Order: sequence, then structure tokens, then C-alpha cells
Amino acid sequence: MSAASSPAEYTFDNVHPEAATQLRLLGQILDGRTHDVLDPLLIAGDRCLDVGAGAGTIASWMLSKVRTGFTDLPGGVVAFDRKPIHVPPADGLTVVTGDATSHDFGDSIYNVIHARLVLMHLPDREAVLATLVRALRPGGRLVVSDWDCTQPERMLLRGSPDTITNFLAFQRALLGFAVSNGASLDWAQRLPRALEYAGLTEVRADVHSQMWRGGEPGALLHASNSVQLQQQLLDRGVELADLEQMRLALDDPATCLWQYPMVTAVGTRSVDA
Repeated sequence: MSAASSPAEYTFDNVHPEAATQLRLLGQILDGRTHDVLDPLLIAGDRCLDVGAGAGTIASWMLSKVRTGFTDLPGGVVAFDRKPIHVPPADGLTVVTGDATSHDFGDSIYNVIHARLVLMHLPDREAVLATLVRALRPGGRLVVSDWDCTQPERMLLRGSPDTITNFLAFQRALLGFAVSNGASLDWAQRLPRALEYAGLTEVRADVHSQMWRGGEPGALLHASNSVQLQQQLLDRGVELADLEQMRLALDDPATCLWQYPMVTAVGTRSVDA
């Protein structure tokens, strides 16, 4: 699959009626691990940026870490998203609407920048990465997390023959649609080197995945995705009856599956930058 040559259309839309459910499930799946990575990086008084803020759960949590009652160290967080309609307002939280591919995030502003499930969707991801690095203060940290979506055939651990067939057909159609919008399925594998090429130092990375049973957030996310993108999946040849069978299976504890492996990379802007 080749990336689209035209400007990217983000695969999922925050204004879709299913978006609130999808964002809630993503938070349940991913926020705990994200907290673990960010927690040692945040200090009271920091200025932070959350790119692709979604429901605002990470931006709000970061705010709780940098606004801890020190009136002389106010801290603050910018929650940036194309359509930040699900981000709740809070004192010290600035919500910015924009397109990361064209937005100027400034120069040497932020102590910590976080971007989760954003760069993999952008065909000009390296250019966006460069703007984020420039927006870091010297000594600031960039945290980027993206799915590795290269092996969907290995995700389903247990399911009926129909579930196995229908789930893989769904994954192939969904991922194909994402690629047509400019996404990269293997970007996560290249993420640590990309941070180094962008000039960051002390780059480290890890991979996290988890098994989920039907009815749990990691399984229900796929059902939610199939609802939000139902028309696009049908246009790519997936049958509605097969989607409905898969959704039932994803709510059945007898079904077991891995989540996409999540690669998280952290890098530091040199104090000499």
C-alpha cells in the first residue's frame, strides 16, 4: 500500500456520533501507560503541549501535574486538535484548533510535548516532527506514541472461524482506508530513528501491547471503529452481516485478541540547540 499523494484526511472524525465512545475506549486502553511514561518528565511550572488531544484526558492529567498550587510556578498545557470538541475546559488549559501539518507551534516554548496516534496518520510526519522539536525548550522532552499496524493477522488469539475471517477482512479494509488517507502502518518501527534524525538526543523507546477479551475496552475499540467507518468499510467490500457478526464476537469473553503494539519513543532537545 502506498500513501496518498494529496493532503491527508484524518481517518477518524471527532464529530462522528461514535467518536466519544472511541475516544473513551482509547483512554481506557492507553492512558495508564502514557501516565507511566510522562510522570517522571513533568515538573510543577512546566509548559506542555498535547498534540492530537482527543478527549483531553492526557492534557487534563498533565495539567494536574504542572499546576500543583505553586502560584509562582503556574505551569500550563495547550491541548491541540483539529476538532477539539471533546476537550473539557479547565483553568490553565488552552485549547487550540488547528492542523498539525501547517501549524506553527513556535520556537523553544514547551518543556514537554506529547503526541499519541497522530504522526502515523500524516504523510508529511517528518516535517511535523521537526516543528515539534523546534517548539521544545532546550532540555525539553518529546514523547511520541504510535501503533505498529503491520501484522493484523496475528492480533486475534481466539475466536470462531467466522470471527477470524471477518476480523481480518475488517482490519485489512480499515488499514487500507487509513493508508489511502496518508497513514503509515510501519511508521512506529521507524519512530526512534526518526527522533534521532530530527536532532533529539538520549532517545529511548519501548513497545507495549496487551491481551483483551471480548467485552473489554481493547476489543470494543475495534467494534467502535467499525461503526464509525462502516460506510468506508462497505465501500471496500466488507459485508454488513460480517461486521455485525464481528461486533457480537468482540463483546463475547470467549474472543481474545492483542491490541496493536504501541511504540513509545522519548527524546530530549539538546541544551545547546
